[in-house]
Amino acid sequence: MHKSIPLLFVVLLFMGCGSMKTRHSNPFTVAEASYSTWFVDETERGTRFVINLRDVRDGVTFDSLVFRSVRMPVVTEAKGDTFIVKAILPGNESVLESRAVPDAGSDRLIYTWKGKLLFCEIEEFARDDSQYLKRD
Repeated sequence: MHKSIPLLFVVLLFMGCGSMKTRHSNPFTVAEASYSTWFVDETERGTRFVINLRDVRDGVTFDSLVFRSVRMPVVTEAKGDTFIVKAILPGNESVLESRAVPDAGSDRLIYTWKGKLLFCEIEEFARDDSQYLKRD
């Protein structure tokens, strides 16, 4: 009887770890997430978001990014083994059209994989230095 209790404990431990891993697995790995403010002049300004991903599986398409309750569309770029997801949130007086909409919930990257709309919470965004953009 005493030998079966530790064996049962070990089996339950492995079963629990296996189910946790499957539940929280994403078809990619977030290597880094950052944002920075940019400005051209007093009225032309906004925020730029960059998320570096690794191990992106085939068939994943990225839809949008939610940051501080604002959802905005994203564009993607492949660079070697890194996949870069970018989003721009223009300021209120910007000449750029804002396609951002309100969205409740945590900061997250929304994507489609195997026909399902899913999301990956972004725990932390690093804040980069502001950038002055020169108009040509």
